[in-house]
Amino acid sequence: MLKNPLHATAIDHLDKLGLSPDTHKVALASALLWTFRSSTEIHRLLGLSGLHSSAGKAFAFPDVKQAVQELRDRQLLLHDNPARPAAFQLLDALRAPLYRQLLETFPGSKLIQLICELDHFNPARSAYYWSTGSLPTTIAYVRAKYYSGAPSEELWSIRNLVARSIAWDSIVTSALLSGFDGPSFERIDATERWRLAYQATASVCLHWVKEYLPIADWALTQLAQHPDQLSVDLRLALGDLTMQRADPGLLQTALSGVDNGLASGVRAAQRVLDGQWASGQAAFEAAFGQRRKEIGGSKRFLPDSVAWFYPLALLAQSTPAHLQLARKFCAAEAGRREPSPYSGWGRWVHAIDVRLGKAPIIRQAFQPPSDRLQHPPLDSLWAILLAAWLGNELIAEHGAPHPARQWHETILVLRRKLLACQMTSLLRLLDGAAGVLDGGDPPHGFFIAGAGEHWREILTTLQSLGGAPTVDGDGETSRLLWEIELGKQGFLAGIKPLEQKRTQRGWGRPRTITLARIAGSERLPAWDSKVARAIRPQPGYSRHRLDRASAIVALLGHPCIVLANAPEQFVDLTETAPELELIRQGDHFVMRIEPPLRSSAPFDNAYYADADERREVAALRLITLVQDGPQRLRLVRFSAEQQQAAHLVAGRFAIPANAPGAQEEVEKTLRALAARFQVRADSAQAARQVVSDSPLRAELSPLGEQLALRLVVTPLGADGPRMPPGSGRARLMAVLGSETIGTERDLRAERQHLDAVLDALPFLDPGDDGSEWLVDDPEQALGVVEKLPTLPAIAAVEWPKGKSVRVISVDTRQLGLRVSRERDWFRLSGQADLDEGLVLPLETLLATARDKTRFVPMGNGIYAALTRALKQKLCDLAAVLEIDKQGGKAPTIAAAWLDEVLVEGTGLTATADFRKVIDRLRNAQSIEPKLPKLLQAQLRPYQEDGYQWAIRLATAGMGGCLADDMGLGKTLQALGVLLERAAGGAGLVIAPTSVCGNWLAETRRFAPALNVRMYGESSDGERDELVSQAGPQDLLIVSYTLLQLAQERFAGRTWHTVIADEAQAIKNAAAKRSQAVFELAADFRLALTGTPVENRLADLWSIMRFANPGLLGTINRFSERFAGPIERNRDREAQHVLKRLIGPFVLRRTKSEVLQELPARTELILAVAPEAAEAAHYEALRRQAAREIDATLDSAPEAQAHFNILAQLTRLRRAACDPRLCSPEFGIAGAKVQAFAELAAELIANGHKALVFSQFVDFLQVLRAPLDEAGFSYQYLDGATPASERSRRVAAFQAGAGDLFLISLKAGGFGLNLTAADYVVITDPWWNPAAEDQAMGRAHRIGQLRPVTVYRLVTKGTVEERIVELHQEKRALAEGILADGEAGALPSTEDLLALIRGK
Repeated sequence: MLKNPLHATAIDHLDKLGLSPDTHKVALASALLWTFRSSTEIHRLLGLSGLHSSAGKAFAFPDVKQAVQELRDRQLLLHDNPARPAAFQLLDALRAPLYRQLLETFPGSKLIQLICELDHFNPARSAYYWSTGSLPTTIAYVRAKYYSGAPSEELWSIRNLVARSIAWDSIVTSALLSGFDGPSFERIDATERWRLAYQATASVCLHWVKEYLPIADWALTQLAQHPDQLSVDLRLALGDLTMQRADPGLLQTALSGVDNGLASGVRAAQRVLDGQWASGQAAFEAAFGQRRKEIGGSKRFLPDSVAWFYPLALLAQSTPAHLQLARKFCAAEAGRREPSPYSGWGRWVHAIDVRLGKAPIIRQAFQPPSDRLQHPPLDSLWAILLAAWLGNELIAEHGAPHPARQWHETILVLRRKLLACQMTSLLRLLDGAAGVLDGGDPPHGFFIAGAGEHWREILTTLQSLGGAPTVDGDGETSRLLWEIELGKQGFLAGIKPLEQKRTQRGWGRPRTITLARIAGSERLPAWDSKVARAIRPQPGYSRHRLDRASAIVALLGHPCIVLANAPEQFVDLTETAPELELIRQGDHFVMRIEPPLRSSAPFDNAYYADADERREVAALRLITLVQDGPQRLRLVRFSAEQQQAAHLVAGRFAIPANAPGAQEEVEKTLRALAARFQVRADSAQAARQVVSDSPLRAELSPLGEQLALRLVVTPLGADGPRMPPGSGRARLMAVLGSETIGTERDLRAERQHLDAVLDALPFLDPGDDGSEWLVDDPEQALGVVEKLPTLPAIAAVEWPKGKSVRVISVDTRQLGLRVSRERDWFRLSGQADLDEGLVLPLETLLATARDKTRFVPMGNGIYAALTRALKQKLCDLAAVLEIDKQGGKAPTIAAAWLDEVLVEGTGLTATADFRKVIDRLRNAQSIEPKLPKLLQAQLRPYQEDGYQWAIRLATAGMGGCLADDMGLGKTLQALGVLLERAAGGAGLVIAPTSVCGNWLAETRRFAPALNVRMYGESSDGERDELVSQAGPQDLLIVSYTLLQLAQERFAGRTWHTVIADEAQAIKNAAAKRSQAVFELAADFRLALTGTPVENRLADLWSIMRFANPGLLGTINRFSERFAGPIERNRDREAQHVLKRLIGPFVLRRTKSEVLQELPARTELILAVAPEAAEAAHYEALRRQAAREIDATLDSAPEAQAHFNILAQLTRLRRAACDPRLCSPEFGIAGAKVQAFAELAAELIANGHKALVFSQFVDFLQVLRAPLDEAGFSYQYLDGATPASERSRRVAAFQAGAGDLFLISLKAGGFGLNLTAADYVVITDPWWNPAAEDQAMGRAHRIGQLRPVTVYRLVTKGTVEERIVELHQEKRALAEGILADGEAGALPSTEDLLALIRGK
């Protein structure tokens, strides 16, 4: 027996769980050992424990057998361990609560000692190996250690020892995860607890293990209650789980504040599940980029449970390019270029190859496995989806059962698993695929096209074969680049082929490729095949060489040419004849040929064994390359006649200008040479003079993914020489046809035309070479194509043959739309009709507007350009539409917005339902609501305006948010609304607990005709009737907390009017409190808050989700469309649209606007200088915080790092208040406490009353000490003060009892009327200035007759100084949406870190 046996009395007082006392003790012993044990072992354990039977004696073996028999008779035992037939184990339903009893009754050390004594086990016997090979002993010991709260360091040591001899995962499953019990699980060290919860949740996500569901569900509960306590890994796994369960609210909570590649991947998967294929693809690729930076590598960035949605999105888009990208990804995940088609990622690769026509189908790969019950469930789901994607025609074998019948059993198994795990999203995919295999059409929004659309996909694939770039066997798109090296005087020094591959981030770095690979390839595009014919084998060697003279000619017009000195820039290679220029020099004419004919090529004298090489060198002597600009290269080849002419005019050849007949002979010669040369001469030599053509010509040419633009002037017309505008010789002559023509250029007019083009296209840099540009921005490039033909300065726009691009403008007048009703939505469909029979569907137009572009590719080099007006209209529509393949749908609440956007300039066809809603809105706007006669108050003009605004919204069937500044009488305006609507049904007011009493008093004072009741003051028996029986003239007041607890009761009926006071309480949409409010059914909803945006725009979304559900779309859509662009990028356009969208539903007035008679409010900062000891204490804490953060900053995930920094900052803020808050041993009162005591004494001596606010309740307790010592009278309020006592203390202060009111900022920062005070003291500045504004508003509000002064106590040299500076930046966020201003950003991790480092 143990030296200190178990305390029998404690066990006697335990709940026996329906068992007899002796059986209960035997069951406790079995529970402690946890896994399968024999009766003999249970008997020995009872003897060691010192427990006695009900007869008062030690347990005899028959006593144990009798108890075991009772457990067996009641079917509470398991006997399925073939290795130990006599052993048994309690059912989880019994052993889990029994184990909890042991943990709650005895110290863990005693339980561990019992296990060790029973099995003669000494874990300290060796520090290098686990000293027992017994699985039951290890399971019992590990469980007891973990569940008794051993520190993570000790648990990690145990894990390392066990893992050397026993499979650790099996120990974890048996000892820690099976038989889950939440209260017991919470005893495990936090680090290990979250790790185990993560392991279980990840298993549910990937393997659908229903045995781990209780742990995952427990973790979800912890997420909803304490999201900040969970590890980032667990939150990511829960994000994965909620994504698969189609729970966007919990998904948002799980990933809130987590900004790493894994979180981005889960968010991308959610987009794919929502049918947003393209945006999901883009989001995945961004996530891969994040992961690459975080962990390096090139594959396996995401778990399979998330990663597979990426190829699914690509398959849904179904173009060859998307399928190639999907194949590349899946092959990388498989780890092989040609993986096995029978499982995992290899099946994806094979399915894609079959669809692309690259491989014959292996039908067995798409048949159910023989071991379907043991097969990984996700792999089986993939096989079913891919089989459905390929279609029955492809996968069905002749004479075999129909695929639907083959897969039937597996589908049933998977469906049961998914239902058990509540995987709603995956279940929809499985059911959709099963329906397709059964011969049905795919569901709406499914990744598989309808059976009637497969031919389109096949034709698209066939079309891509015509001119597609090279595709390697591994599915990676690639292309050949040809690098030209220029020597002296335009000599062709070399041509080198390069291979460039497309990755997920675009085209990669070009790499050298051997000529042998090119020569042996049968899959080259036509332009590369021409060049490949210039590759020659070298006799006697296994190498190849490139005939440069032949290759350069073959490269004419090739799309991928670069120069060796600028390999990042494509150039356009064209061929021209040499130029022959006639120049007058004094009394003579001389002729000059450009470029000059070289006398010899470099290395002409080298020895060549091959006649082909000698011929190549001879040909190169006649070739010159002229670079006309950064992206233009000109090939000049001299024919035999041109060589002869070059030799004739070389040297000192000159023509006397005044010799008889010289003029005629020169003109005759120039005409003769015009067929061989580009002839240039002075206009005086021309037979005919013409007026110069000054307008410009635009030469456009696509170069890779860029657009080359050159502006030239053709003074002699389109067939004459082309020259840079505004420069060069003024007098010009050329031979055109059989005639010499001359002109005098108007250089000034040419420069004016050039300036006009530059003014119209301001992004073109005039620079040194002001007539040639390379435009690499796609939007700007298409803008050039659109604008140039409309400019008077441009005579023509010219493209290379086969490379032209046209842009067709699309205006609002070409847009035809139809609005129809679908349940709670308005369906918007339509199209824009272009010239030449082209059509743009509405969904394409909306996607274009959302993607921040005006241009839509139409194929064949044609682009549709949306006018600015049409793009703005589409952006406005996209703000409220959920876009799908049929166009889009908007909530009925957005009818007014649709009407405003569509009423002018579009061809609109609307159903009677839509017109009816619009008529109702217009009628509501035309009414003039009168104040209810029973309202016992005289409203101010702005308050009457607010009442009328709310009544009009209610009449129109819409909700609103009254966001007036604190103290402007929102409660009184709401009471007017409640009175006016009281006859129609019951009203409900939801408010913070501290404000409910004020609502009751104000209602009785101003609206005594209402039958008002407080839900919280009613007995439990009355509450159900109070809610269910409320009717006309009744008003029920309830706190947010009590509403949440009775959510089903309040949501079980329809309320005529619901008022949510201090609506910032529901700013977190994922919180249970907010969800309870959202579930309320109401005819009219009105939110009241002075701070609709406290920290982030998501606050506003949550409030509008209550007032007008659906107006701002889903939280993900809102973040994508508004919150992200505004908060991160200060997007003025998004800010403007959001402001317009919510404008009719949010009414905000400030005190300065409407209360000129309100006394002034003065805000002062009282800087407090700490003593040397206090300053040194603070500096030591700051340096320690900086060291601790630096030590973990690189290793911790970003969200965890952010949390750590906030925790350290909170510690520094507390130290700035008083050093004793962080270091109780610091025996001296801080400088701030002393300054407060002096300020309080001065205020009281001068007859003032003050409100004193602090974030920290324990600091308020510190501040009470000097007040008590001085004998000052004060009131006190914090979060622990009961609601009834709060109301009493507020009334007492207003009546004069107490000179000061000490209040915690969160408990009393809102909903209180404390106008008896004329001073406000904020003892510690808070991050959120809105909270401080609320606090000031308690005194500075209607009813205040004296000026109000606000003191902020700020300790010098501390973080408090910077916090005050940040206040203005945070106020800008709200002002940017609710007033005029620019949205500000919230403090980032870097900003917070700078605060700690003192920067």
